[in-house]
Amino acid sequence: MDLPSEVRRVKKPNGKCYYYWHPGRGTKREGKAIALGSDPESPEFWERIRGLRIASTKAPAGSIAWVVDLYRESEAFRSCAESTQASYAVHLNRFANPEGWGHLPAVSLEPRHVLVLRDSMKETPVMANQMLAVGGTLWSWAAPFGHLGRRPFNPFEVVPGLEIPDRGHVPWPVWAQEFVLAKGPADLVRMVRLGVMTCQRESDLVRMGPVHRDGCGIWCRPQKTRKKRRAFRVPLTTADALLLEQWAGEPILFENTRWKAPIARIHPDLYLFTPRAQAYTPDRLRARWTRWLETGTGTELCGKWRKWLATQVERYDWDIEPEEARGPTIHGLRGTGVLVRLNAGHDPQQVSNDIGMSLPMVQRYIRFRDQVEVAEAGRRRLKLVGTA
Repeated sequence: MDLPSEVRRVKKPNGKCYYYWHPGRGTKREGKAIALGSDPESPEFWERIRGLRIASTKAPAGSIAWVVDLYRESEAFRSCAESTQASYAVHLNRFANPEGWGHLPAVSLEPRHVLVLRDSMKETPVMANQMLAVGGTLWSWAAPFGHLGRRPFNPFEVVPGLEIPDRGHVPWPVWAQEFVLAKGPADLVRMVRLGVMTCQRESDLVRMGPVHRDGCGIWCRPQKTRKKRRAFRVPLTTADALLLEQWAGEPILFENTRWKAPIARIHPDLYLFTPRAQAYTPDRLRARWTRWLETGTGTELCGKWRKWLATQVERYDWDIEPEEARGPTIHGLRGTGVLVRLNAGHDPQQVSNDIGMSLPMVQRYIRFRDQVEVAEAGRRRLKLVGTA
């Protein structure tokens, strides 16, 4: 593979190669080496190179690239979560590219320019709409500082987004929940129950523990938006609150074919943890779920899921390709929890306030309300607790 002259390859004693952005190496203008990773075939590798090339090009004052540079150094950008900064960077690099808009005066950008860029991305409507959102954020930030002239105008706000098919995470139907509750390993059973009762992302599920409990509620400050918002209290049913109280002093029994017997582990500070009683990271939790889906039982679940999804697509005309959905996702538990709360009689605004989810996102899940049965597992748990 041909690499740019600014990229240096370093081979380690173990044979693995790492790559560094190191322009001017061996000359007076040599700069600091910047790690690019070890996979030159990944899109992220080349996106990083693209961004570094743009950053090394001096932008004329008043140009779009100049505005982008100022925004990158601002508190508004730096206060965003790392994942948000990374997703923004894809579009900021696009705006600052000298081969595109980069050296154009920011005040001269018009809706027709934005429209052309949006239409060039019509094959990836999610990315196109994200571009509009990032551009709108950039222009809204720049206007009060006078970077856009005396009469600032936001061309991104007048260009409509593209229609996006419903290809998001599908809420789990009751049968999928019950399948995992009956046949899944104990830690994943906890994951399903915790995900449905709290409606939070993986990055927050792995951090939850007894310290966050507050009667029939649990406090959460989402990792993704923690720099912009405070903690909120997620109301829980009595049954779910009692379940969390039970977990606080109850070990998880882990099983593995390599072990002679199951191993009981406990972590006093967390509800979810690894077989070594260590905290999960979001990536490790997703990897754990993926590995289980590859087992015989997990494969059975995926087969049932694909058949069910194909039926749903045919019956309700969902814009979801069944072959693209391997099986239920952890993130889908958020939607399940939303539907459980809606079916319990809560209105969308209340659900939004209770779980810290935006109202548009709650409303997005409403389309599944009469098409996915999600509540039976919850009703059975309530009945069992009530008769205990």
